[in-house]
Amino acid sequence: MTQGRVQPRRYSTGHETMQHQEEHNTTMSAPRSSAGALEARRLGIRDLLAVGLFWLPVGMALVPGKHASSVFHWTVALLLFVPSLACWIVDRGRCLRAVPRSVTWTCAVLLAWACVTLLWATGTHEVERIKVPLFVVLYLHAWLAWGSSRPGSVETLLRVTGWGMAFSALAAMLAFPWRDIVWTHRMVGFDMLDGPNLSAYAMGAAFVWLSQLPPSRGWRRVPWLIALALLAVFVAWTGSRGAWLALFVCLVSLPFWRPGLLARGFAVVGVLAAATVILLKPSLVLHRGLSYRPQIFERALAMIERHPWGGLGMGSKYTIAVGDQSWTHSHNLFTNIAIELGLPGLLLWLLLWAWIGWTGWRMRALPLGRIVLGVWIFASVALQFDGPSLLRSPRPEWLLTWLPLALAMLLSAMRTRHGMAGKAPVAETPQS
Repeated sequence: MTQGRVQPRRYSTGHETMQHQEEHNTTMSAPRSSAGALEARRLGIRDLLAVGLFWLPVGMALVPGKHASSVFHWTVALLLFVPSLACWIVDRGRCLRAVPRSVTWTCAVLLAWACVTLLWATGTHEVERIKVPLFVVLYLHAWLAWGSSRPGSVETLLRVTGWGMAFSALAAMLAFPWRDIVWTHRMVGFDMLDGPNLSAYAMGAAFVWLSQLPPSRGWRRVPWLIALALLAVFVAWTGSRGAWLALFVCLVSLPFWRPGLLARGFAVVGVLAAATVILLKPSLVLHRGLSYRPQIFERALAMIERHPWGGLGMGSKYTIAVGDQSWTHSHNLFTNIAIELGLPGLLLWLLLWAWIGWTGWRMRALPLGRIVLGVWIFASVALQFDGPSLLRSPRPEWLLTWLPLALAMLLSAMRTRHGMAGKAPVAETPQS
């Protein structure tokens, strides 16, 4: 038998082995590098979200001039809404999955119902009005996307934003003597804060959340107290009795949901301030009476009775007349929701509003939980006296409505994701 030729075994040289290993490493590193680049882009987008989340309230309070509205809304779109949409596309809205499904669906149904009411809404620019629910979704998503990736920085962002609001209040007060405004004796913010009440609401909300973020004891509390003083003086100067009452209720109730000497100190200051005004200058509270609020409320209920289920439609213009006075909104956010969106819209919002308060109460051991609860208490009182609309492009009302909802959703998402059971991946502020 003829044996087949045995092929000699070929031994690879060291150079060939190294070349093969390099090719293997190159093949393996390509996906890693692309994944790293994608993650870097995600982090870059999320960092830009922080700038937008800071700019929405501060820019609203700070931008002056004839074209303030256009400048503000374009910058908010570029710094917040566009990055939020890009982050949603990249992450496929993954951060929303940690929010309770019932809350997500309630919010979605509310916004969808608002869009449906455009079918019978009066006026024009229906397409323009559809953008508002989209802006709300992108705003809520921005807080969830950024806060979930930077849980330890949420309090820092709110603290810096509060300082920015205090600086805006100082700028408005210093410029007041040279400003051409209707209210010659009542403080108002710059152009986006176009009235004493809404100006007071925005600065009052900033006071509430900043008061829950005290620095450690020592000299660091000095700038914090100065910022709070600036915000308080601004709110007092506006003459907004709704904001005064809301801030008083928030301060007096503080010891019930924030133990410590600091909370009791705030409560004492609130009581002393109220007593001083009532005893020494009662005309500040009484000289304008009730400002037609009972009559406006009665007319609003009549409008709701005429259109109970569908409302007038999102963004529809209406007028409430009492004698020779007339107003373009009901001076109460909740009746305004019922007028525009009907009782279904009001019910959906009340469900979300109750959940916000409950979430803040459950998580009151955490600074972020106390912020949610504090702003919720402040807004629950203030919005009884003013609040033009729930669904308008970013305005002061957002700080009392969509901001507490966003923070409550973020708090709930972090609790679900990290299994907190009362603990959060954020630094606990020492009680004092």
